[in-house]
Amino acid sequence: MPGATVPDMGTGSSGGGANQWARPVLLAVSCIVIGFVIGWFARGDGGGVVLPTVAEAVQTTATVASVDTTGTSTTFDTTGTTATTDTTGTTGGTVTGAPARDQINLVILNGTETAGLAGKTQTQAESIGYTTVGVGDAPETQATTVAYYRTGEQAAAQQVAADLGAQTEEALTDGSPIESAAVTVQPDVDVVLVLGG
Repeated sequence: MPGATVPDMGTGSSGGGANQWARPVLLAVSCIVIGFVIGWFARGDGGGVVLPTVAEAVQTTATVASVDTTGTSTTFDTTGTTATTDTTGTTGGTVTGAPARDQINLVILNGTETAGLAGKTQTQAESIGYTTVGVGDAPETQATTVAYYRTGEQAAAQQVAADLGAQTEEALTDGSPIESAAVTVQPDVDVVLVLGG
């Protein structure tokens, strides 16, 4: 059209130069925003935040204390205080002056009406370190569990009582029915545990 003026976009006024750099910046920002939105929905989870599971977040690298399941109690420290753990829950600790458990010749006689109790107690005794353990029946039932001991074996009887729950220790009388029943099972017996109850 004659007489019309065409604006010069390449050179010139300050208003045209500002528009030239703003358009590419606006285009770049729009592309980034659109890219994020498309990526968000393309993930397939609707764009939700996915947190790791507890199992993924916590690695199972805790140190586990070893526990001795072959005999006497094991001591380990878990929280700065020392605790004693026993695999059977029955040991009463070591009695001063008592021989080692594997040095005590033990006979367990069932003085109750519960069948198989002597065998169960034998298994319990062997699990905490007694190695020479015989079982049999007592000549009669009795109300309490007693650890009878031969001369010189009182400390051994105290150890057996502490480990296996005898209420008292008493000297074993030669020729008594209990002694006769025990030597039938094991002639060189040191301690006779008669289960009562």
